[in-house]
Amino acid sequence: MLKPRIIKSTDCARCRIYLKTLAKQGYEHIIYDADLKENQKELDTWKINMMPIVQIVDVKDDGTQEKVFQFPPGQFSSRAIDAKIKALNKEREEKK
Repeated sequence: MLKPRIIKSTDCARCRIYLKTLAKQGYEHIIYDADLKENQKELDTWKINMMPIVQIVDVKDDGTQEKVFQFPPGQFSSRAIDAKIKALNKEREEKK
């Protein structure tokens, strides 16, 4: 199942505001905390320099997450996220 994953940091004011907005909208998402030590290595491979970052991930039955798409920094409206998830789902259906 495709879901949005938000990469955030505790010190990021934009992250706090964005997450509050999503909460008010009741928007379902996954949080990826950039401050956790175990996440640092993976963050380096994604070349993240500005937060929040929104990724579309495929959540497998066993709970693992595979990154499918990453929005450019600063592009994170919930409408854009929903549109991208729909487009990715359509692509997957066409490949079947």
